[in-house]
Amino acid sequence: DAPHDRLTEWWYYTGHLRDADGGPGRYGFEYVIFRAERGGFPVTWASHFAVTDETVGRFQYAQRTAFGPGVDVRRAGQPGFAFALPDATGAEPWLMTGAGGADRLAATLTAAEAALAGADGLALELTLAATKPPALHDTIGWIDFGPGGSSYYYSRTAMDASGTLAVDGGAVAVTGTAWFDHQWGDFIAVGGGGWDWFAVNLDDGTDLTISLVRDADGNYPLVYGTLVDASGRTRPLPDPAFTIHVSDTWPSPHTS
Repeated sequence: DAPHDRLTEWWYYTGHLRDADGGPGRYGFEYVIFRAERGGFPVTWASHFAVTDETVGRFQYAQRTAFGPGVDVRRAGQPGFAFALPDATGAEPWLMTGAGGADRLAATLTAAEAALAGADGLALELTLAATKPPALHDTIGWIDFGPGGSSYYYSRTAMDASGTLAVDGGAVAVTGTAWFDHQWGDFIAVGGGGWDWFAVNLDDGTDLTISLVRDADGNYPLVYGTLVDASGRTRPLPDPAFTIHVSDTWPSPHTS
């Protein structure tokens, strides 16, 4: 769970939340911290925080960057990870801590960040607890990207979540589920044509990861998947085990 001395690393959460009192609120969230090492330059950190309010169809997000080792606030001998990513003034840090599948997330937009995001008091505070063992991708938790390098990669595909969420300045109690990905290795860019990544929780308790890496010509030099059953047993899925059919495309109004 802890940071590694590698070129690229991330701690990546996505999840679904609902009003704890049975109200109509339904939300999706993403919260991720990236860590990068590039030669003799200071360690670089970047964080993304996003909330989708499914009830009203609204998406809001913010991001932060920081430099140097100060973001890593683990105490001596502390297991896992503990990050505090400050805002542009050096205050009001976003927090992410965890070890062994017991994690805590906290992020609050400053007034300046909220104005930029078109948000009003967006904030999240969650306690997470894994209900399944970590899933090691491609059998041993190591992915070979060929010329692009390699990475270690595991997921906690089922985590219970509880805490508070504020989307319009007023915090409400929420519960739900989350998915955690931790990936690190000596790679900078993988796939000249990008990649498609799916993290799916099915109603019967099955969790599914599928990843397709595209090259510049649109071919797929790397395709793999991981299936986690309801009891937590993990099975790798080779390329022939599944197919992905693109049924539609979306042109960006800003870049198309």
